[in-house]
Order: sequence, then structure tokens, then C-alpha cells
Amino acid sequence: MKFKQISIKNFRNFENIDISLDNKNIFFGMNDIGKTNFLYALRFIFDKTVRKNNLIDTDFYEKNIDAEIEIIVQIDISDTDDTDSEKLRAKVKGALLSNQDSIYIKLVASYDPVEMEANPILYWGGSLNDLQEIKARGSSFEIDTIFNVIYIDAYVDLYALFKKNISLLLKDNEAIDENTFKKIKGNINKLNKNISSLSGIKNFERKIMPSYERYRDESVEIVVKSEISINGLYSSVTPYIKDCKSNKLYPTSGEGRKKLLSYSLYDVLAQDIQERKIVLFLIEEPENNLHKTLQIALSHELFENENYKYTFMTTHSSYILQAMDNVNLIRIFNRNRISSKSVFYQIPTEYYEQRQRLNKEIGEAIFANKVLLVEGQSEEVLFEKILYSQDPLYLLKGIYILVVNGIDFQPYIKILSKLGITYFIKTDNDLRRNNENKFTPIGFMRINAIIGEETLPVACIDGNTMQDKRNLYKKSKKKLNQIRKEEHIFLSRVSLEEDLDEVLGPRVSEICSEANGNLVSYLKEQKKYNMINLVKNLEEQDCKAIFNHYNFACLKELLK
Repeated sequence: MKFKQISIKNFRNFENIDISLDNKNIFFGMNDIGKTNFLYALRFIFDKTVRKNNLIDTDFYEKNIDAEIEIIVQIDISDTDDTDSEKLRAKVKGALLSNQDSIYIKLVASYDPVEMEANPILYWGGSLNDLQEIKARGSSFEIDTIFNVIYIDAYVDLYALFKKNISLLLKDNEAIDENTFKKIKGNINKLNKNISSLSGIKNFERKIMPSYERYRDESVEIVVKSEISINGLYSSVTPYIKDCKSNKLYPTSGEGRKKLLSYSLYDVLAQDIQERKIVLFLIEEPENNLHKTLQIALSHELFENENYKYTFMTTHSSYILQAMDNVNLIRIFNRNRISSKSVFYQIPTEYYEQRQRLNKEIGEAIFANKVLLVEGQSEEVLFEKILYSQDPLYLLKGIYILVVNGIDFQPYIKILSKLGITYFIKTDNDLRRNNENKFTPIGFMRINAIIGEETLPVACIDGNTMQDKRNLYKKSKKKLNQIRKEEHIFLSRVSLEEDLDEVLGPRVSEICSEANGNLVSYLKEQKKYNMINLVKNLEEQDCKAIFNHYNFACLKELLK
């Protein structure tokens, strides 16, 4: 079973939107853009606890109650070896033909001005043109016998969750526990006898009786007892975390600790439900109240635990995405109207051993509006200083510098472009010696590969000096300028160090005496460390000169 598509019309802030789905989906975007509303669109179809409340006028897009709310989910059931596909196929029965491999579930709601609400009607079947109404049983529908939604909000209440599901979590075997129940009953009688002997209890009972007798004269007495009984034994139990070494009990008062324990409870509940139903997890901002290390731990659980087979999650945290793989990334954004872009993300085989680093970098970049991809940390250190000097609020505007730690930009470009995130690339004009003692313009080849066509010449040249690189650049400058404008790819004339030296010129000795007048050699000796040393001494005039120079035009474009 595989989720394929959802379309939402006239629901909350969605006028008309289609979103590609998969079995694990991550929704992100700015606040108040509709991530929570999207989860509610799913809940109105699959969650009877939400659906039974019906829909009200504010559930209609801009309160357009003259039009229907329509939500359609498409699910692929072509995998005949998948038990969930077979469960769903068997339940839909006559609404699905034997040759149909998709199931459509549709919700329609028309507003009733007399009742001042809209009653949802559900349909399903193998073709949108031939759907059958799903039978209702009171406030439930037949669909509720096969799907179960576990909705985890950002501020999940551990104690409410535990008490609500206590009958499912704590199941007694009465035959085995009979002797234990007798002992507990005896202990409860002793407890109540000791409670009755407390001076505070006696004083209260003595004071309350005269007052009660004024209202009603009868042969009774007021006593205070513990409410614990055999039948209600679990009514007062609370989960604790015990230190195995000292046997101390820690109340789960920390919000982070409570949240992790809550997810553990959901795991236990899901294991029991999954034997009978298809469980959908709808998770809202799981990072709330968790330190980044705990977010990473939760990430591994969410993406590697088989319980979370069908997941729809909203998040603002790159740490929650540390262990992601085989997930559908969905960016919801607003350009006059709500829209979205999505991409299926699978860790490239060559990156699998470095998945945490790759996911962290991609995870941070996808929350940005504009991303500048650079080869290494030297560029990052320098560019952060320059951007801040020109606009201290550049980060708040959604600008992010992504270090690819090399020259392999492709994994990042694929994700950013599919999600509609504007990206810029700054890369070096590299040459590489070949077997004929000539030099291949691999910087040009890199750009051709990114663009997808041989736009720049790739003929070998004789030399590898700074001047050779500048001459190579000069010959193709017109085309390189076009690439800057159309593709947002900015090739250095030589490399970061030489380009920077060209801008600073005689100022180098004043800015960084340790360079001894040779900035290029100094920066290449210990790249990041020496760049940090240089950057901390850059003055406003230096930053402005770099920002406005042709060599670093990517920075000005980034701030436009």
C-alpha cells in the first residue's frame, strides 16, 4: 500500500491544491502557511474523532460556504504481496474492480445554513468517476474499521495520554493476578486505617459533621478514605523513570523527558493496533521541548522504527531530519495563493556512510528561501561576514550558506530545485593535469554537468598558472556572465584565495600581517583557520569592497 496523491479544495487556507504523497512525508514551510491544516484534511478523512464534530463555516476557504469542501486521497494497492493492500482491497469490495490498482477516498461536505455546519460524506472506489458512498454507522464510517489515526501534537500531554489508554496499556490476567489482588486489598485496608488515624483527618471529620447535620439529620458519619480500590487500582498510577543504580524515582516533569516517554507509549499502542488496522501517524513539530541531541535520537526512531510505516509530519528542525531516508519532502509556500512542491528523497549510495552529515546540510537548506552552495568552510566563514556587514538580518530573510565539502553539488541541487528553492553556486576555476601533460578545465566541465549540456568549451590547455586560469576565464567571460544571470552559477576567475587577493590588494598587509604580503599562500596553508584570522580583521570598507566586486557578485545577487 502506498499513498500517492491528495487534492484539497475549499478547505481552510487551501483553495485548490494537489500534493504528491508517499508513505513517509515531511511538510515544512513558514509559520501560518497551512501545515497543520493539511494534517487536518487527512484527519477529516481518516480520523473519526475529528470527523464527528462536522465542519463549520471557518473550515471553508475564506468562508466560501456556497462551494463544497472536497478532499481526495489516492492510494496505490498494486502490490499484491502487501498485507495492508489486501486488507484495504478486501474492505472496499464491490467499489473496486479486479483490474484496478488504486483506491480513491473522497470527502465532500456542503454547508447547511440552518444547522450552521457541514456534514462530511465519504466515498471510495477504484475510479474517481465511479465511487460508492461509504456506509455510516452512527458517527463512524466503514473506513474507520480499517484505518486508525495516531495524532501526536506538538505539546503532547503524557499524563492525559496514559490515562486515556490505560485499559489498553495495562491488561491484567485475572487468574494469574488473583492472589496479588487479595494482598493489595489487605494493604488498602491497612492504608485506610492508617489514614484515618492521622490528626488532620480526624480534625476534618470532627469539624465537618456538625455542619452536615444542620442540612440533614441522619445516622451517618463523614469519613476520609483512599479512593484506591481493586476495581480502580490503576486510576492513580503514574509512569516514572527509575535510576537503575540508585533505585530513585524521577518524576517525569521535564518536558523533553515526558515527550520521549509519550512517543514510547505511542509505540506500544501502535504495535497492538497494527494487528487489526492500518495505523497512520500524523505528527506535528516533534522537536518542541527537545534538545538537539534528543531530536536526533527521535529522528532515528521515526525513520527507522517499522511502527512509523505511514507517517505525515510537520517540522521546522533539521535535527529531526538527521536519519531521514526514502521520504517525501513537501514544501508548502505562499505566492499569492497556497502552493507546494515535493521531491522524493533517498540517500545516494555513495553518501550512505555519511548520511547524518548529508541530511543535516540538506535539512537546514530546505527551510531557506535562498541557498548559496559553496565548496568549503573558508567560503562560509568569509561570506557570512560579508553578508552580515551588508545586511545583519540576512538570516531572517531565509538566506543560507550550504557547504558541500567538495565539488559534488548535484545531490543538493536536485532537492532544492524540485522544492522550488532558489539556489546559487560559487565554485573554483579548477584545472587537472591529464596523461598528455595538458590541463583539463574541470571547472568548466563541472558547470556543464550542472546545466546538463556542453555550454562551455572543454578543450585542454597547456598551463596551470594563475594567469592561465584567468586567460581561460576571459575567453569565455561573455558565456560565463550569461550563466551567472540565467543559472546562478558563479565561477571564480581562479579560486577563492586568488579572487580575494585581487580585491584586497595592498590592504592585505594591514589586515593580516601574518600573511607577510602573500595572502594566497597564507590562506591555502591552513584554509579555515587562517581565513578566520583574516576575516576577524576585515573592516567595513573591506567588506563593502568585496561585496561590490565582480569576483563576488554572487553575494549581491543573494541579497536582491
